[in-house]
Amino acid sequence: MRRLATLLAAAGVLAVSLVLLGGNGTVPAHAATNLNVHVHDDFYHPAGTFLVANVTDHAAAQAACEVPIPDSQCDASISVGDTITWVSPAPLAANLHTVTECTNATFTVCGPAVSAVSPINDSGVRNPPSPGPSGWPYGPILFNDPGVYYYRCEIHPATMRGRVLVVAGSVGGAVEQLTDSPTASSSAESAATTTGYLLIAGLTALLAITISAGGVYAWKRTRRE
Repeated sequence: MRRLATLLAAAGVLAVSLVLLGGNGTVPAHAATNLNVHVHDDFYHPAGTFLVANVTDHAAAQAACEVPIPDSQCDASISVGDTITWVSPAPLAANLHTVTECTNATFTVCGPAVSAVSPINDSGVRNPPSPGPSGWPYGPILFNDPGVYYYRCEIHPATMRGRVLVVAGSVGGAVEQLTDSPTASSSAESAATTTGYLLIAGLTALLAITISAGGVYAWKRTRRE
């Protein structure tokens, strides 16, 4: 009986070791990314939603986003642990703008640090990218909690408004990386797959050793009887 217990303990150690070698038995977390939000005259939109270098798309972006309640395609959708950076690419903004947090869906309660849970805070008045020194980018701003975060431009408060949607887990969509890391997502998926295979291998080894040990013990007991 003591030998059987020893074999079972060894099997358990083997299984745990395999899991640990595969990454502590956990699926790697979502690979954090940065999403740029474009600042134009006088609206915001997330990167990839509109190809604003094209005149037609820029007009469509303005029609959807420069309104009291922006269309859902103007929302910046990210995952917990991702960041947002507000930038001002072409077509270059000519006006001063801010990124100022709000607390409600009607964008009426806004100001620096009005919400303790919102990391957006207030960018202050930012200069256009041309002429003179640019006030952009603003960020990256890290979002650690899921939820909906509201913001507006204090210079154009009635129609220059935006939302950040933060969800737990991965979301799709175009992102603009602050650093070049195109393999981050594939590496995380590969690590998760490897961990799964090692976990299965460890459990299989544990089962095989247990069955073998049980058979040997039963055979020896039969011989003694």
